[in-house]
Amino acid sequence: MTYLAINIGNFHPVLVHLPIGIIVFAFVLEIYQRLRPKENLASVIKLALGFGAIAALASIGTGLLLESNGAYDETLLFRHKWMAISLTAVTIFLFFAKTAKQKWAGQSYFPLFITANIMLILAGHWGGSMTHGEDFLTKVNTKEIIIEDVDKALVYNDIVQPIFDRKCVSCHNAKKAEGKLLLTSQTEFLAGGESGSILDSVDAGKPLLAHRMTLPLEDEEHMPPKGKVQLTPNEIDLIHWWLENDNCFNCITSDLERSKKIQSHLNDLEADTSTRALLAKNLEPVPETWPALLSSVGISAYPLKKGSPLYIVNLSNRKDLQENSFSLLEDYAEHIVELNLGNTNFNDTLVPVLSDFENLTKLQLQNTPITDKAMEEVRKLDKLESLNLYGTGVSNAALDVLEQMPSLQDLYLWQTEITDEGINSFLAEHANIAVHTLDEDLFGETELLPPTIIADSDFFKNELKVEMSYPFDDTAIYYTLDGSIPDSTSTAYIAPIVLKNTTNVNAITYKKGWGQSEVVSASYKKSTMDYEGITLNKPPNEKYKAQGGNTLIDLKRGSGNFVDGNWVGYEGTHFNATLALGEKKEVSSVSVGALSAPASWIFYPTGFKVSVSDDGKNFKSWHTEKLPEQKPSSLVEKSFFDLSFPATTAKYVRVEVKSILKNPSWHQNPGGKSWLFVDEIVVN
Repeated sequence: MTYLAINIGNFHPVLVHLPIGIIVFAFVLEIYQRLRPKENLASVIKLALGFGAIAALASIGTGLLLESNGAYDETLLFRHKWMAISLTAVTIFLFFAKTAKQKWAGQSYFPLFITANIMLILAGHWGGSMTHGEDFLTKVNTKEIIIEDVDKALVYNDIVQPIFDRKCVSCHNAKKAEGKLLLTSQTEFLAGGESGSILDSVDAGKPLLAHRMTLPLEDEEHMPPKGKVQLTPNEIDLIHWWLENDNCFNCITSDLERSKKIQSHLNDLEADTSTRALLAKNLEPVPETWPALLSSVGISAYPLKKGSPLYIVNLSNRKDLQENSFSLLEDYAEHIVELNLGNTNFNDTLVPVLSDFENLTKLQLQNTPITDKAMEEVRKLDKLESLNLYGTGVSNAALDVLEQMPSLQDLYLWQTEITDEGINSFLAEHANIAVHTLDEDLFGETELLPPTIIADSDFFKNELKVEMSYPFDDTAIYYTLDGSIPDSTSTAYIAPIVLKNTTNVNAITYKKGWGQSEVVSASYKKSTMDYEGITLNKPPNEKYKAQGGNTLIDLKRGSGNFVDGNWVGYEGTHFNATLALGEKKEVSSVSVGALSAPASWIFYPTGFKVSVSDDGKNFKSWHTEKLPEQKPSSLVEKSFFDLSFPATTAKYVRVEVKSILKNPSWHQNPGGKSWLFVDEIVVN
């Protein structure tokens, strides 16, 4: 019976809003009636008052049951309860007085109606104060934890207690002590509640506090309870870290050992005094029409993050840039902190337009025809922190100009006229600037082009004919079918090749005195499985969703152009696909087709996980494979990744594709969110 009463009492927060809305609605109708006497609303008003009285009685009933909880401030509870009871009595009187014949009832009706609304406000205020604290109407919303120097922060006072204040104190304060537990100070924290100390071990040595934070959300002991603002994963990690360090109350951050993960969480708490953060505070948002206008003329502009007034503008690969190409950017030039002009015709003549973008912190000029002359204009960008000059015509003279840039932190150089001696000398004098270079051998072009590999399809059921061609007859073609790198001793191509199994074809051209070309590869997959359907655990990015999951089983390979409609793209996240085989079948391999285009922030997967199931609900992990770190490259490539494992039977196969998540350190934009593009998944 007690259990039933407690559950019914918990309906009070739901029911209490009904009389509030109904009584206010009736009062509005009463005012309208008095302003428009010809409108006959008496019966409607009386009906509303009747429903209001019934709702108020229901609220009082559930409130009295909830009162037995004992977790509320007695003074506030007394005021709230008796004001609500009085309000209910007045509402019942108003119901009968609305159409009463007695003169005294008519005279007291409207003044009491006004009084009822005042009582409604007071009852609501005291009820809210019990739940949220007495200053819940006037207090400023608690802001994120901001610490000036996280290494000097007191772990409990500056990190842990503020988390409690934001997420726990609304239920564990002097006015409302759920479980008789207070979390407003160290003393109260250590005192514990009706369950004892929240530091006592209850689950494999885990303190009660940590145990309840990590219970499933549906568990009635989970804290904070369902419906309240939950702790973030970062906050949970920080509290666990504090508990693991003997929940010390006087230690500072630098006293405790920190993993990279915890250090990252701590860094997030530190006040952001970066150039971009300071700019964001002083700039108003741009109109929504501006990015749309830019998009209509082929200019990509998007905010650094949702709600930010700072923008990234991408003009890369444009070969038609003129001075007027930048005119639409001028109105909000101060909002642009990143400008990508890589692989364009941007040159020394156009470089003066950069003076309009005084707040640039990152500028990409890779593979443009600029020279040392352009550096004089670039030098004027005093907030510039990152500059990419890969593949440009700058020389050592440019370094003399760049050293005058006060904010420069990252300089990207490769295939320029700058010598190694010049770079070493520059680094010796400017240790605060990181100069990024790549091994030219990784990108060196051969004088011979590789052959063209031709087939009707990338997939086949029984067999497939593959041909190779090269425009010059005096050049030989050599190939391998076993995955090895071909050379002039490999099999010579004479006639079309007939494939009967999944094969990776590698080929080169060779000419005496010229050497050999780069290797060209093509993957052809034998697909013996028909699928009943496919399900993705999360939708692809809206811009690269193609045909959703069906794109991965349509036996169509994507091209080197990732916007061709045959690729699904995910930004900064892993994903998995579940393939339904229709009936139980033997499986022993999975192949995943992926794209690599580092210049467009697209990278190959870093690994895979294959799981199998007979019912589509309970999956068993069957094979995991991690790929080696991707080497620096500027090429656009696509490849199949073949995963072989011991044969098993299954009706469902789930393939998780792991993303690199962020651009690697060698990339022109290290740390930026990377992309994962997949075009096909084949199960055999």
